[in-house]
Amino acid sequence: MRPILRIFLLVLLGLSLTVWPSATSADEWNRFTVAVFNHAVEIPGKVLPAGTYVFKLADISGERNVIQIWNAEQTALVATVMGLPEYLDKAPDTDLFIFEEQGTGLPPLLKLWFQSRNPSGERFIYPKK
Repeated sequence: MRPILRIFLLVLLGLSLTVWPSATSADEWNRFTVAVFNHAVEIPGKVLPAGTYVFKLADISGERNVIQIWNAEQTALVATVMGLPEYLDKAPDTDLFIFEEQGTGLPPLLKLWFQSRNPSGERFIYPKK
């Protein structure tokens, strides 16, 4: 093989590896997280029954705090809620959901969501009571 052709193929291979995003970077971008709740959970404006849900940031240009909650198969959008950025000193090792108890007979309130290995998360915004 000619040296110039070999160099051209190596450059082409190198470019192909840097141009196409990986699935990991997509998960980091939208913070794709699967949550399994074994009891009802309250989010702003809605109570989620026990079940499996997909949390991710909406793909809206310039807005990084719109949270979408999907059913397990991602065929139905269950809720879209606003969040505020929240930061931890150290990224959690696993996905982290922080709840606030509301009292007897009421579902816990989902306050914060952090994707594993990411110190940047979302604080859910609730209307003042």
